[in-house]
Amino acid sequence: MVPASAARGTATLAETKREEVAELYLRYGPAVLRRCRYLLREEEAARDASQEVFVRILKGREQLRAAAVPISWVLKIATNHCLNLLAAKNARWHERFRQSEAIRLEVLEGAGDRLERAELVRRLLALFDEETQAVAVHYYVDEMTQEEIGQALGRSLPTVRKRLEKFLRVAQKELGHD
Repeated sequence: MVPASAARGTATLAETKREEVAELYLRYGPAVLRRCRYLLREEEAARDASQEVFVRILKGREQLRAAAVPISWVLKIATNHCLNLLAAKNARWHERFRQSEAIRLEVLEGAGDRLERAELVRRLLALFDEETQAVAVHYYVDEMTQEEIGQALGRSLPTVRKRLEKFLRVAQKELGHD
């Protein structure tokens, strides 16, 4: 059984944290949201980013307390977070993923009935060495991640990516998507 004094101490600690969060949000929330809106240019994305920034602020409360100018530290966190979101959004792998999905959908849905799809897949796979075939099958059929494929085949992540890119390039050419 928990002593009453310990239970009160826990409640007091939780209340103190809640009050601290409320105070931080009241003090810095509008500035963080403005910074996120300015950088992201989308209201919903800015609100989501603002919440994520406050999670980071709460994790770094000691740094906030030690900062000479707390608002500068808070806005630096917000700026870096938003810039990271923008960089991730514009990453080249997004386009490769969209192309890969388009090929996958065309192979699975657009090629007609099941026998035609199977023949198209066989024809595409026959153009590649065994390792590239294995990577493509694991990725497109087994829906494994690139990391999982690398582990299964004993290959590095860059090697798996190169194999998938090669497969995608040739498949696009074969399907007339130059």
